Amino acid sequence: MENSVNQMVVVVGPESAELDYVLTQLQVQVYQVDAFKQFKKTFRKHRPGVLILHVNDADSEALTCQVLSHVRVGLQDKDTIFIVAHSQQYMPDALNWIEEYSIASFITLSADKKAINQSVIDRNIKAWLRFVQVTEQHQAESNLLMSVAHLHRNNNNVNEVMLQFMQALSSIACASVQCRIKINAQGEGTLTSCAPALDTLERALTQAFHLPTLPAYLQRALTEKKPQIDLLPDAEAFSNLSQLLNLKLSSYLIFPIVVYGKVLEMMIFFIDENAMESVSMRQIDVISKAAEQLTMLLERKESERRLKKQCTRLKSALIELKETQEQLAHSEKMATVGQFAAGIAHEINNPLSFVLSNFGSMDNYLDSILNLQNLHDQFLSAVEMGNQHRKDEIKDEITHYRGQSEIDFIYDDMREIVAQSQMGLARVSDIIKDLQSFHGKAQHAQLDLKTLLANSLALLQSTNPSDIPIETNFTHHSEIVSNAGFIQQILTNLIKNAFQILELNAISEPIIEVSSTELNGVISISVTDNGPGISIEQQKRVFDPFYTTKKVGEGTGLGLAVSYNLSKRLGGSLQVNSQVDKYCKFTLVLPINAEGSPQ
Repeated sequence: MENSVNQMVVVVGPESAELDYVLTQLQVQVYQVDAFKQFKKTFRKHRPGVLILHVNDADSEALTCQVLSHVRVGLQDKDTIFIVAHSQQYMPDALNWIEEYSIASFITLSADKKAINQSVIDRNIKAWLRFVQVTEQHQAESNLLMSVAHLHRNNNNVNEVMLQFMQALSSIACASVQCRIKINAQGEGTLTSCAPALDTLERALTQAFHLPTLPAYLQRALTEKKPQIDLLPDAEAFSNLSQLLNLKLSSYLIFPIVVYGKVLEMMIFFIDENAMESVSMRQIDVISKAAEQLTMLLERKESERRLKKQCTRLKSALIELKETQEQLAHSEKMATVGQFAAGIAHEINNPLSFVLSNFGSMDNYLDSILNLQNLHDQFLSAVEMGNQHRKDEIKDEITHYRGQSEIDFIYDDMREIVAQSQMGLARVSDIIKDLQSFHGKAQHAQLDLKTLLANSLALLQSTNPSDIPIETNFTHHSEIVSNAGFIQQILTNLIKNAFQILELNAISEPIIEVSSTELNGVISISVTDNGPGISIEQQKRVFDPFYTTKKVGEGTGLGLAVSYNLSKRLGGSLQVNSQVDKYCKFTLVLPINAEGSPQ
């Protein structure tokens, strides 16, 4: 309630000069009613807190009984304060009314008791004001806690809940002015809203705070990350604010909104000097507890938001992955390429991006060359025409343009760009060649492994500059029925890897052994080197697409992945066994007579 409404008094019964005098001295708003129907209408409209029942005869006593019964019994109102004023000549049944209707006070209207009656009425009005204030405080505390509880609901807008929280907090603090300041990553503040919503008030607050730099008392709240209540540090800075609102601001409450240890914003409340006595330790305790609950719930909300965002990203990624798989599944020939999709795009994109970037430079260089060519054409025309003056001018232009455009650097850089572009495109070609093993049907035939090995070594001669010796030890007896091209590619990849590992690690006595064994209807072909070996962690990833231990640009990471998939298509498997600093052994296991999985 506003102050004028709280101090409104309804007088029921006949008019009284003594009572009018007392109420005039108290400067309260008075409504006089002398009929029950008129009382009900006035009470319903204004809901006064103090009723003065003037009794001086039987009719006024009967009206008083009607009013008391209606309020206490009919409306079940136990809070309204009743004062019975009676003349010296007429004394109502005080004891019965006190017991039945909880009358607060009885006063006798006479000239010699005006001061006492004024004191009694004033005391009851103040008691009502305290009751209203306590009720509003309790309601504000309830609203504060409810606004925090609303954060539990996922459908609640956080900003709306924060506004409810701010309004409830303003009521608890008995604040006359409130505002919100958003804090950025640099610890600077921006005023986002204020109440009352006045442009002049917003400008006055921004000026008083000296934003965006935070004054010391705001900086303290930012550092300590907890509510602060204190007297205004600089009354002069807020004098314009007090004059603007016709208030006497004396104190402030700063409420920082903290999420995961970071202050996102500050709610600031200014308290009028007359309202300071209404702020108790109980309210401060409630505010502190609400701050803790709000922080926990905001952090939970933020976690939920991040989780939902991550879930949305994962769902989108899953949908994209499924769409990609569906696009690749149009042919069984490309079924095994699915796991390479993301890696292929990345590996091919790097050299292609480099080449495309080079073409941008080439385009600029071509403009420079054409401009120079145009100057040369003009020079030749001047020579043919015998125009010596024009010839000298163009010659100077050519000399100037060559220096300005750095044409000699352009010629050198163009050769470098062409060479680098060729290297990038060659890398793309190598990647595509590795992937081509997935195309075509697997033609099965009876194979001679020794011949296959010889062909593989012939292909690898250029990649064995160190002449690393290769020993063979074939103990199998059966001829294998399988796909010659697939097996040759697997052997080529395994032996090529062994060459590179031994050469890169400068093994003193390098050697590669290729052997075969036959057992229980399968033939195992092993390629073993005496290099540094592979750790257990690397063994878990060695067949993953694009996984490589080589330097950037020295390998695509597709060789072993392609070999692994080819072994599956042949109905066999590819295994690795290694000990660090001793050896590394890859074994291709193939069925002797199985047809594999021709595609």
